[in-house]
Amino acid sequence: MIYLLYGQDSFQVHRALEAIRARLTTPDGMLASNTVTLDGAKLEPLELMQHATVVPFLAPARLVIVEGLLAAIGTGRSGRKKKGDDPLAAWADLADQLGAPGALPETTTLVLVEGDLDTGPDGRKLKKPNPAFTLFAPIAQTKDHPLVKDKELATWVRAELKHMDLTLNERAIRALVDAVGPDLWAMHNELRKIEAYANGEEVDEALVAEIVGQAREAKLWDLTEAVVAGDERRAIDTLASRLTAGDAAPMLVSMIARQYRQLVVVKELMQERASKGEVARSAGIPEWKVDAVSSVATRYEWPALRRAYELLVDADLSVKRGLQDDESALQLLIHKLIELAPRTNTARQPAYNR
Repeated sequence: MIYLLYGQDSFQVHRALEAIRARLTTPDGMLASNTVTLDGAKLEPLELMQHATVVPFLAPARLVIVEGLLAAIGTGRSGRKKKGDDPLAAWADLADQLGAPGALPETTTLVLVEGDLDTGPDGRKLKKPNPAFTLFAPIAQTKDHPLVKDKELATWVRAELKHMDLTLNERAIRALVDAVGPDLWAMHNELRKIEAYANGEEVDEALVAEIVGQAREAKLWDLTEAVVAGDERRAIDTLASRLTAGDAAPMLVSMIARQYRQLVVVKELMQERASKGEVARSAGIPEWKVDAVSSVATRYEWPALRRAYELLVDADLSVKRGLQDDESALQLLIHKLIELAPRTNTARQPAYNR
């Protein structure tokens, strides 16, 4: 059996994969030793065929999971050898072989796990459908997992509550949906936190606001930290989730500006050898975070920080003059600010440790 799981909502894709795994699991626990996970960006057709045709060892089932294959080969990111003039020719041959009756052992379940196949590696909408999808969709059971719409989130939460030791009244559910938005990973985590806190008691909207409000603030920090660290991928992903959750672009700009102001204040006071307490009070940050912010501020040169302020002003003016809308100005601003970030390994790590 071949499955193709894809879509914008990675949580639902993950859930679908775990449901398949659960169906194949036996009490002896042998599925774990008969499961292989392959990186689609590094995979060759012959290698995939070899994994898919191996029979399980002392078990009734074998699970082969391939992550990101269609995204890699369909957008030309895999770097594979071409066959003739068609870079997908070898994969088309493989799809034909896999789809032939009896090609796969009945004991093998092959699952292709993908993200949003409508966007390219830069996060932009593809002008044409992913060509690799047309190769594998006909031979697989396909399931698209789009983002849950706002009006469906409350229903999703009620369904989750049926499997939890947690009771939320309707106003609490609405408060949770309003606070978290369509990020199901975050929603799932918040429900687990509330469940642990409530200890079997019914939860009202006041408690939801108290617990979830802290998480929302942390997510705003995720965006600003990614920008000052020069982590473009994380910044783009976090920006998309914040806009989807309903955060206004001007508010996000102000949060980014606040982050750069903190860097300026900390850098200046460090040069004056101010105490940690004085730095914390002046920059408006907790004292325990001063060392982490200082580390980032040290890597920035003054010209880069001055340029960052210029870019923030330019973005504001472009909106006020009607040259750009709020979101377009914000996206361009983030791109330019990331180019200013010091090119160190901090781009692969959170700028601040919370």
